[in-house]
Amino acid sequence: MPRINSRRRQAARAVDLFSSRSEEEDLGIIVGDFGAVSGPFGSDYPEQAEAPLQTLQDVGWSLAYDKDTIPASCLFGYLADFMATSRKVSPRSVEALATADIIGEAQLDAPLSDHKAIKVAFPLPSLAASRPLAAVGLQEMPVIGFGSHFMPEDVTERVSDQDYYRRVDELTQAALQEALAAGVRLIDSSNRHMNQQSVGRALEAALKQELLTRGDVFLCGRISKVKDREQVRGEVDMLLSELKVDCVDLLIADCPPEQVPAAWPWIEEVAREGRARFLGVSNFDLLGPKVCVEVFRKFLAGVKMPPAVLAMEVHPLNTNEEMSDLCQSMGIQVLAYSPLGAPHKVEAYLKVLTKSDAREMRPLLKVSELHLLQSIAKRYDVTPAQVALRWNLQRGHCVIPKSWNPNHILENTKLFHFRLTVEEMASISKLHKGVRAERFFQAAFSSASKALPQMTRDAHDECRKILNKIRGPGGRVIQPGSVPQGFGDPTPLPEGVARRGGDDGGLTGKVDWEKLGFHRPVEEEPGFWRRMGLATGKGLEGKGKGKGDSPALKDGLPVGGKGVLRPAMVGYR
Repeated sequence: MPRINSRRRQAARAVDLFSSRSEEEDLGIIVGDFGAVSGPFGSDYPEQAEAPLQTLQDVGWSLAYDKDTIPASCLFGYLADFMATSRKVSPRSVEALATADIIGEAQLDAPLSDHKAIKVAFPLPSLAASRPLAAVGLQEMPVIGFGSHFMPEDVTERVSDQDYYRRVDELTQAALQEALAAGVRLIDSSNRHMNQQSVGRALEAALKQELLTRGDVFLCGRISKVKDREQVRGEVDMLLSELKVDCVDLLIADCPPEQVPAAWPWIEEVAREGRARFLGVSNFDLLGPKVCVEVFRKFLAGVKMPPAVLAMEVHPLNTNEEMSDLCQSMGIQVLAYSPLGAPHKVEAYLKVLTKSDAREMRPLLKVSELHLLQSIAKRYDVTPAQVALRWNLQRGHCVIPKSWNPNHILENTKLFHFRLTVEEMASISKLHKGVRAERFFQAAFSSASKALPQMTRDAHDECRKILNKIRGPGGRVIQPGSVPQGFGDPTPLPEGVARRGGDDGGLTGKVDWEKLGFHRPVEEEPGFWRRMGLATGKGLEGKGKGKGDSPALKDGLPVGGKGVLRPAMVGYR
C-alpha cells in the first residue's frame, strides 16, 4: 500500500518541475491516474487516496472536474483519472469517452485501455486572459466593422475618368455614413485603397457634425510597403494624412509574411511614438498548413511588442482553423476580412466560364449560395450572409464585411438576435474548401487557360467534374463561338448560326454572348479596362489605344497603380 508521503511527493515533483521551467503567465496542466479515489481504495484508505489531490490544492492548483461531474473513468466503475490546472479555469465541457478498440484496420476484441479518455474543453480566452500581450486592452475593439476597399468593378456603368472618381467618392462617403448610422464603429482602410481619402473626408465630416467623437471610432489602417525604415515612415505619414487623424487605433503590416520580421522594429517605433495604439499583421496563413503556425510562433518569440491582431480571410469556405486556434490561445484577436467570401471576386471567375458551368459551381464556391447556410437562415428568419457573419462572431473573430448597399450595410449589423447551436457551428466549419477569393479573381484575368485555382482536393475534384462536361480531359477551355462535342475537339459553330446568335448586323461587330450561352468575355466587362488604365496611369477609357505600350501584366493582371492589387499577393482583398 503506498504511503501518504510517497503519494504526496509524486504530485509535488510535477508541480516543482512546472514551476522551474515556466513563466508567471503560463498555465500548467497535470493529468494522470491518481488511483481509484472513489473506489474501495478510497473508502478503505481515504487519506492515502486523497493525498496527491490534497497536495495540488495546497499549492493553489485546481481540479478541472470531480466525481460529481465524471462518476467513473475506468471499467471498474471508479474515478481514477484527474486533471489539475495551476490556476482556476472553469471548463466549458467535460465528458468521458470510450478508448478506441481499433489499431489501423484491425478490430480488437477488447479496448486499448481499461480507462476512458476524459475530454475537457476550456474557453480559450480564459486561458489567455493573463498573458501580457499587446492584445490586453483590445476589448474595446468592435466586433463588426466596415470594409472600405473599393474595386474598379464596383462601378458597373461605363463612365469617364472624372465621373468615375466622383462616383467612387460619392459611394464611399454615402456607405460610410450609412455604416456609422447603423452603429458600426470599426473602420478598415489601407494605403492601397483608391478611396482612402474619401474615408478620411467622411470621418472628418461626421466629427465636425458631432455625430460622434474620435474616441467612438476604432480606426484600422494598413500599410504594405515596408522595405526600409524610411518607407515605413512614409507609409504611415500617408495613412494619417489621408485619414485626417494624428493616430490610428490599429496599424496592420499588410505585406507578405516573410517581410514582417525585418520590418517589425520600424513598426514598433511608430507605436512608441504614439501614432498607433495597437499593432497587427496579416496573411500568415498563406504560408500553408503547419508552416504558418511554426513561422508565426517564431516571429512572436523574437519581437518586443507582439501584434494584437492577425488579419486573414475567414469564411465558411476558408475556415483557417489552425491559425485561428493559435491566435485564441495566444490572446491575439483575429480580424476576418472577406467574411462573406468576397462573392464579387468569385463571380468574376465564374463569368469566364459557360453559363451552365457557372450555375453548377455557384453553390460550391459562393458563401451566400451554400445550401446549408440557406437552410439555417430559414430556421432563424435571417439571410445566409447573416449566418456566415454570426458563425465568425461565435468563433471570437471581428468581421469587416464590405458593401455599398445601404440595406446590406444595415443587415450586416443585425447579428445579435439569434445564436447558432454547437451542431450548426460544427456543420458550417465542415464546409471548408480552401476557397480564397483572390485566387479566383486572379484566375479570371489570367490570359492562360482558366485552370482551377488552388483549393482542397475534394473541392477541386468537384469543380473539375463540372468543368469536364464542357472541357476535354486535358482541361482546355472551349472558346466562345464553339459548342462542346463530348470529350473530342470543339467544333466551330456554323457562320450562319453564329450570326443569328449574336451578330448585330455589322454595325459594331459585337456579339451577344448571352444568346450563345456564354457570359461576356472579361475584356468586355467595364471594370477590366478601368483596372488596366489605373495600373498604368493611362486613364479609364480606350483600352490603351494610341497611348503608348500595353499595360505591363503579371499572371494576366496589370501591375502597379493605387487601387490595383498585386497578383503576387493572393491573400489581398
